[in-house]
Amino acid sequence: MMNQNLVNKLAGVICFAICIQRLSMALGSVSWGISILLFLILIFKMKKSGQDIVVDEDIIGYYKAYAICAASFIPSIFVANDISAGVKLFFEMWLYRVMPFFMVTLFIKDKIILRKMLFIVLAVFNIDCLVAVGQVILNLDARGWGFGGNALHLASILCVIIPMLLVVILDDKFAVKTKKFASLSIVCCFIGVLAGQSRGAWLTLAIILPLVAIKYIVNSKKRVVTAIVLIGLIAGVFMVSPFLRHRVESIGNVSTDRSNISRIAVWESGINMIKDHPVVGVGLGGFREAYKTEYMLLKDKIGLSHAHNNLIQTGAETGIVGLLGFIYLNGYILIKSFMEWRKYNNPYSLMILSGWLGFTVFGMFDLTIDASAIMKTLWFLLGVLLMLKNSKTDTEL
Repeated sequence: MMNQNLVNKLAGVICFAICIQRLSMALGSVSWGISILLFLILIFKMKKSGQDIVVDEDIIGYYKAYAICAASFIPSIFVANDISAGVKLFFEMWLYRVMPFFMVTLFIKDKIILRKMLFIVLAVFNIDCLVAVGQVILNLDARGWGFGGNALHLASILCVIIPMLLVVILDDKFAVKTKKFASLSIVCCFIGVLAGQSRGAWLTLAIILPLVAIKYIVNSKKRVVTAIVLIGLIAGVFMVSPFLRHRVESIGNVSTDRSNISRIAVWESGINMIKDHPVVGVGLGGFREAYKTEYMLLKDKIGLSHAHNNLIQTGAETGIVGLLGFIYLNGYILIKSFMEWRKYNNPYSLMILSGWLGFTVFGMFDLTIDASAIMKTLWFLLGVLLMLKNSKTDTEL
């Protein structure tokens, strides 16, 4: 009973940390510290009492994929100009920010608690999106950023959440009340994406949402009509707003759009880094310095500080070794989720697949693996959905 009380407290602190981290970095850090302390106390108490820490067999494969990826980043630490900074960044990326995943998958197995955690986090992100909309309406900024960070950070998280919500709305295995909550949430998230004005997010969702929806609507005339109406409404919003229409049209503009030109320039520079340092890269955390001092092209008119691409940034800093490890981790999660969904038709597998695909596609346009709040949220969602998927009870959220 004492352990269960600790587990309940751990779940509450994790949930609070995810919800508060974008609003207050300091309070979020304190919350993460408390959650890590509770996590270590739980491990100590279970070991002291002779209890085994049981890991679901399905989860072990994810642990191995994580370990392979993390290990592949280690060699790049020792070629960094500042090894201590590389060590610090490594532990932040592959231990501190991944802790929510381990905490959830090792100790939080009660489906009621998992549901509550997921609902609360989604509700807070709904508010986050409404705040972003308010920031635009009140002319506080041209692009809504929500609770904190910047507009791209919120957009990257929404590219993970929105495809998951669409699965809940379309899959018949979920309860009506859950579908209603998901419907309200997806509306909040969509207007949040509009407020943030991230072209990368719009493009990501335009790619992924049809892939998620096609299975559910192809044999239903009602859903086909509904999809057409929704697409028409969304297109109408962009058509009646000159600013939004211009943002969409600028996606393919590589001749006069400074953002696009600079992004392509930094991609070229990142690829040049990989060519020059193919094995272990320029060193973990070394992209910015290498870019500014040696690789920056004249056509980068903005002066970017990172590659705006997860794969290029990883390849430039950690070489082929780290890039292969990163690709393996992402490939494992995507392929395993797809195969399980095809075999068992479990909607949680599709939620994991679509959410991680959102992270992967958006990561082609912006750097997300080095953003603390984004990665903690991503690992948290993966852990919760895996535990819900593996639950032996009903499949409702």
